[in-house]
Amino acid sequence: MNWKRAKTLFIFVFILVNLSLVIIYIDKVNKSHINDSEDENAVNFKQEEIKIPDNLPSVKDLKMQLLTARSYDFSSFAKTHSEVSSEDSGATAKRDISSPVDVSNDQYTDLKSYVKDNVYKGKDYEMSNINNDKVTFEQTYNEYPIMNNNKARLEFSINGDGKATSYKQTAMKSIAPSDGANNDKKQVNSARSAIEALYYNRYLKRNDEVTNARLGYYTVVKEPNVQVLEANWEIKVKHADKIKTYYVEAVSDSPKIIAE
Repeated sequence: MNWKRAKTLFIFVFILVNLSLVIIYIDKVNKSHINDSEDENAVNFKQEEIKIPDNLPSVKDLKMQLLTARSYDFSSFAKTHSEVSSEDSGATAKRDISSPVDVSNDQYTDLKSYVKDNVYKGKDYEMSNINNDKVTFEQTYNEYPIMNNNKARLEFSINGDGKATSYKQTAMKSIAPSDGANNDKKQVNSARSAIEALYYNRYLKRNDEVTNARLGYYTVVKEPNVQVLEANWEIKVKHADKIKTYYVEAVSDSPKIIAE
């Protein structure tokens, strides 16, 4: 055996191992500094006397991108479904329910079953708002709602007996990632970072309360038949006795905020 060569090889391996350990150590230190910096920059909402939900939605490893969608024309659908009529040049479907659906149960199971079994692409809609005379559903894409959009909505009229008697529906079709070289999927910012963006832009003030935060798609470009949908956080804030809704871009380092 060539001991001189073996000794040289041993020294070389030893140096490589030590270099690897140094690189791992530096990486851990850098990550620690980043985390410390994030903690230092985080808003202390309790100290600011601003209430936020204890359990915010998790977006770990979630990436989203711009979408393009077109309005669905119900004209042909109405011709093949005698109980359905179309309005607004086909953009809206309307139906009177011959056997009104009970909406008095806590989970609205009867109405949800009706939507699933009787409404055009009913599985793609989720309940979003309830009041005494109306129940609203929103169309979804990949299980995320298309928020605050009258082109992707299902509304039931409720009578005095707590039963759904009719509905109107709009829908989006051909929903797909927008064309363009800069439309790669991007990591979604956390709900807390969206709330902090509201704070830094002075939409959140002392004694305010964030009542809800949900992730979905919000329309940023509206044309007669085509829309561009962007991932947004919908944040509801209670200012004194009034609730206001804000939309915060979910994949931007400097998010744009829209107040409704």
